[in-house]
Amino acid sequence: MIRGLSPHPGAWFEIELNGKRERVRALRSTLAKGEGKPGTVLDDQFTIACGKGSVRLLQVQRAGKRPMPVAEFRRGAELPVGSVLC
Repeated sequence: MIRGLSPHPGAWFEIELNGKRERVRALRSTLAKGEGKPGTVLDDQFTIACGKGSVRLLQVQRAGKRPMPVAEFRRGAELPVGSVLC
């Protein structure tokens, strides 16, 4: 869905950062190995479980911010393995 919905309306998820919910757009991704409950963070490389299989996010964009690589995003957003994205 990330590629199919790009650039409009875009694929996104919500997380809680600093006590408030924030929308994050998923801009680039790649297929990855792993399974779990959809929306669950599977590893420290930001692999997210889907309905079938999983994807590794490569580039995201926080609301009102510039697009950034996931490594940069993760420095400012703590999402431990097992977190579930909305």
